[in-house]
Amino acid sequence: MVGSDPSRAAEELARFAVDLEQKAQRLGELQGQMAMTSASASTAGGRVSVTVDSTGVPTAIGLGPSTRSMDPDALSAEILSCMRKAQVKLRSEVADVMRRVVGEDPAGASILDILAERFPDSESETASEHVPPQSRYATPPVDSGPVSQSKWEPPAPATLNRKPDRDQIFTPDEPDEDDEYFGKKSWLE
Repeated sequence: MVGSDPSRAAEELARFAVDLEQKAQRLGELQGQMAMTSASASTAGGRVSVTVDSTGVPTAIGLGPSTRSMDPDALSAEILSCMRKAQVKLRSEVADVMRRVVGEDPAGASILDILAERFPDSESETASEHVPPQSRYATPPVDSGPVSQSKWEPPAPATLNRKPDRDQIFTPDEPDEDDEYFGKKSWLE
């Protein structure tokens, strides 16, 4: 409670206003620094590299020449793994900016908590995320010698074996008023 001395109350209010203004300036500077913060990660050998912005969204993905021969599922898994590494690295970049600009601040701590929840350390990921992707191509049978004379061919997709329904004509059981009207008209009229 403010004492009965009006001059002291005015000084405390002025100090509070200065503190708020300084905090607003630091938070504005923090916002500007955060907007420029990014993090990058790459795989061993630099085959895949990913850069994320301050929100963890990928802004650049680099693929080396050796990725051309990779299975698409394996390449996708490698890109996602690299992106997660960049997002985890982003957390430490943001923490450095926080300490430099605002120091120990409750608002900064809550931002770091949110980032830690969104981008957990790679060790804390579930084991199911580390299962290598299965190939979408059938494995050719092993040649057992002279018994098998046929050449292996990949299985045809199910859509190629199905006969289209374009030969079948569907008509309603009862004609409606549009059918009756247009049935009597010629398109030439």
